[in-house]
Amino acid sequence: MSSSPHIIDITLENFQQVILEGSMQQPILIDFWADWCAPCKALMPVLTKLAHEFNGQFILAKINIEEQPELAAQFQVRSVPTVMLVSQGQLVDQFNGAKPESEVRTFLKQHLTNPVEAFKDQIKQLVGEGDLDQAQTLLQQAISQLPDDIDLQIELARVLLQKNLSADARSVLDQLPDADKARPEVKGLIAGLQFVEKAPSAELLTTLVDRDDSEARYLKAMAALVQANYETALELLLNLLRDDRAYEEGVAHKTLLEVFALLGEGNPLVVSSRRRLYTLMY
Repeated sequence: MSSSPHIIDITLENFQQVILEGSMQQPILIDFWADWCAPCKALMPVLTKLAHEFNGQFILAKINIEEQPELAAQFQVRSVPTVMLVSQGQLVDQFNGAKPESEVRTFLKQHLTNPVEAFKDQIKQLVGEGDLDQAQTLLQQAISQLPDDIDLQIELARVLLQKNLSADARSVLDQLPDADKARPEVKGLIAGLQFVEKAPSAELLTTLVDRDDSEARYLKAMAALVQANYETALELLLNLLRDDRAYEEGVAHKTLLEVFALLGEGNPLVVSSRRRLYTLMY
């Protein structure tokens, strides 16, 4: 018997519990093998490694066809190794023969949902819908459970910046490892902290209301960024780039890229604005 909770030797006695009932809770990867089968022995360490790596996203159920011929007959196994993926009591997919690790990994990823990746997709959806408070709450909860996941910390800093909580965002970014501070998306977030410093005061902003020159557009864009009015800010910056590309040595273009990094490439505003930027530049 395996010492891992993710790898189980199957017999007639535990078949019902592990495979039929267990597959209602999580996918079961069944490995039909035999002691005399060389390809089985080549595949087995690959499956074992992936079972440990996926850490409970599936259970590896090993069935020795010589010891459990009834189970092999029930699944109509004609050759070994045969690997079947069962979920919700149903056969989802299968493959035969020894496969390299890369192919087995691809097979698994086609059918398994990584809970962390699914969570990150949920955060992106919340941010896209403007529900920053809920996104912040969920991120902070996730980080308490996964403190070493740098991507979660970066996403939290992004959400805090979008909420104009620059001091909190700076605190998160300051604690990142130096190697991660060099990542493009982190550089963009650090640049986003500067928006607060560049934004005009309320008094100065009132004097810009009727102005439409390059300086006014840029300062209005900075004010909009601080207020998390990203649509307005991007519109102002794109118009500034269109009409006065050389203003302050191309600061509009530079700032647009920083805003893209702040919002994240999946943000609908970034997608549409990047198209317009490409048209203006090329």
